[in-house]
Amino acid sequence: MIKKIGEPNTYLFHVHTYRCKHAGSEKDEDYILKALQMGAEKISFTDHAPFPGNPFGNRMDIEQLDEYLSTLKALRKKYFEQIKIEIGLEAEYIPAFKYYYKTLLKDKKLDYLVLGQHMFFDGIDYSFSWTAEKKNAEEHTGLVNSMIEGIETGFFKYVAHPDRAFRRLKVWTPQAEELSKKLIEAAVKAQIPLEKNLSSMEKPHNFRPEFWSLVPENHPVIYGVDAHSTAEFERIAKK
Repeated sequence: MIKKIGEPNTYLFHVHTYRCKHAGSEKDEDYILKALQMGAEKISFTDHAPFPGNPFGNRMDIEQLDEYLSTLKALRKKYFEQIKIEIGLEAEYIPAFKYYYKTLLKDKKLDYLVLGQHMFFDGIDYSFSWTAEKKNAEEHTGLVNSMIEGIETGFFKYVAHPDRAFRRLKVWTPQAEELSKKLIEAAVKAQIPLEKNLSSMEKPHNFRPEFWSLVPENHPVIYGVDAHSTAEFERIAKK
């Protein structure tokens, strides 16, 4: 049996907030109150990381980062006797921002960074994977290689939805299997847990059983809700 980290209904891992611009309007405290209502022991906020200069859309602005951190730290103090609150960010690995990851971990005192590779740097310009500007093979190769590079830096504690890199594939291919093996090998070597994303399971081709069949049974796996609203939060966590 795959080694689980917590249970999704008691450890609510991978929660977003309204700041990411594609979530519900609920405040951070609403998620905490819902988690308490559900009997959870721990909640992990990992909103999409902003980057200096705000080069990427669909996420909080860099000007909101300090408010995100201070609000969650205040809530952690308020509810410390009732639930454990972890404060992190979900970030892509982009080599040009190595200094920034160090700053987030050291100066901003994040609990951790989660590697969530939604785009990759191709050496010429920033390629946003969700625009489908890249051909399938080029996209998932770029995403996987970026995840491997990110794992090797040691900046990230978890890898979010690693199999989502293959979401545009209608049919699993030998190339996809080889890329998956490379990614899993890097995770095993670094002993970094992989996330089975419960939200991905609701979307065609976002969750790939073919990928998970390659993960060794003793490798740590964490289940993430990847929630963007309290209603989604509760529904997904009960799976």
